[in-house]
Amino acid sequence: MRRRVNPRLVLAALLLVGSGCALEPPRGLQAPPASLAGSGAPAVQAPPSAAVPEAPPVLQPVTENHTFVIQDGVPRYKIGPGDVLEILLKRGVTEEKHTASVKANGIVTVAFLEAKAKGLTVEQAAEEIHRVLAPFYRQIAVEVLVREYNSKKVTVLGALGSGAGGLVLPLKGRKTLLQLLAEAGGPAPMADLERVRVIRPDGPPVTVNLFRLLEEPLAQAFVVDTGEVVFIPARTPPAEKKVFVLGEVRSPGAFSLLPNMRLSQALALAGGTTDVAVLESARIVRGGLSKSQIVEADFRRVLEHADPSQDLVLQPDDLIVLPRSAIGNWNAYLAKIRPTMEFLTAPLQAFTQGLLLPELLRRK
Repeated sequence: MRRRVNPRLVLAALLLVGSGCALEPPRGLQAPPASLAGSGAPAVQAPPSAAVPEAPPVLQPVTENHTFVIQDGVPRYKIGPGDVLEILLKRGVTEEKHTASVKANGIVTVAFLEAKAKGLTVEQAAEEIHRVLAPFYRQIAVEVLVREYNSKKVTVLGALGSGAGGLVLPLKGRKTLLQLLAEAGGPAPMADLERVRVIRPDGPPVTVNLFRLLEEPLAQAFVVDTGEVVFIPARTPPAEKKVFVLGEVRSPGAFSLLPNMRLSQALALAGGTTDVAVLESARIVRGGLSKSQIVEADFRRVLEHADPSQDLVLQPDDLIVLPRSAIGNWNAYLAKIRPTMEFLTAPLQAFTQGLLLPELLRRK
């Protein structure tokens, strides 16, 4: 169930976002090292206010929050006030079906008796109801289902592909940030995917670079919870041409394409490679997924400034990918992952058809 957000709520969230409460400073461009000066490539100067590229996020697996708990390896929803339960009582061949709402105090009434439901899974609620009814009913079995999910909600605001401007979405269990954005209709064409803000009711807000959540386990580790507000800011329409650097670099994202800009400069702007980057499998994807051209270069020699001929001049919309594991067949992989790209690639320009390559970056 979706419902539109009160404009006052949107304004309140915008005020929060504008209050400077992010944990991370905006990612600035980092100037390439001085050693680039001798590579034959024009120097790229960072603005005076450039910030150090953000560190890779450290996310621990979430096994429990206000919305769900992991039991026997399976996420299970936690019942809360306002949820509507369907309770089936079985006595021999006789069955009774009851529909009951969980009260504000977390209690549910069944057959004129009260049982605790708040914070319990449906299995635990069935056990609790059985415990309460057992003295009055002989050989009774209890089953519980959630008929309406009303107690857990997340608000999504900002540049949404649906054009709604804001949605309140129910949580029915464990849900990642990317799953939530997909359910909300994905981002709008001008969404700033590098500065998505997550405002939490019981903790400091977090600024998320979605480019960094493209691969496992980060994509699965960032889980949303009830009461959170996810704000997707809009970016200013770029007048300049762009190149994209993804994968095992310290600050992935989009960068302005300067005249005669070379591969080494783009890597420098992205903060350099991480220790786990497989340079032998790094490639430049040119032309998008539908008509892609895989351009090879010796990234190791480029980074060592050992062979200027490998320091290729970039073209508009080039996608530079540095995976963490070897890739045997790039064309096969581009074809395989195309369906998984749709919700983020659809609103963007053709050059971003390779922005989300989670499988591409982590598996052969």
